[in-house]
Amino acid sequence: MQLTSQQRGKKILWEIKDLLTGAAFPFMLQLVFSASVILFADYGDEPALAAVILCFGELLVGAAYFICGRQNGVTAYRRTVQNEKKRAIGSDDLKAQLHTGEYALYKGVLIGFISCVPYIIFQFIECLAHNSFCAFLLKYAFGWAVYPFTLIGRSAGSLSPWLNFVWVVVPVAVHAVAYFIGGRKESARQQIVAQAQESRDKRRK
Repeated sequence: MQLTSQQRGKKILWEIKDLLTGAAFPFMLQLVFSASVILFADYGDEPALAAVILCFGELLVGAAYFICGRQNGVTAYRRTVQNEKKRAIGSDDLKAQLHTGEYALYKGVLIGFISCVPYIIFQFIECLAHNSFCAFLLKYAFGWAVYPFTLIGRSAGSLSPWLNFVWVVVPVAVHAVAYFIGGRKESARQQIVAQAQESRDKRRK
């Protein structure tokens, strides 16, 4: 299908909206767990307790990304099947014709990365020019990426804040893997549905 410039623009906007929608919930959950659980790793003088709290908080963030990633994969694959059906019957639904919001593994990576962009921006500013606003925001909103090396630095000496960017890999990877698993799960379900429908059609004949 040859796209016009207007259709291409609509597709890009719809895809961006779809990616942002997928990233919204994991982003909110990382904020919630950073402010309600991981934050407590900074209180008290017990490094062992701080490590336990941090690990628990990181597991919660990881679980949240896995659940959201799997659901995003399921939703995207389901939309792929729906769009294929619409195209098969000649529907004039432009989103279906443009394959908008359909399953693609790279989207699993992109959604996870987009959810981390606010953290990346504030951490980058903090690394270039330390300021109290960024320090406060990183501590209370993005503790999942800030506290691991902060706590290690207390016993091993001060560590570069640039190292904190390493932790972005974790939620992105977890989301991508879960997205793939969700897509595979929905693919298997769709095959079962198709086989059941085929069996019913044969019995009717």
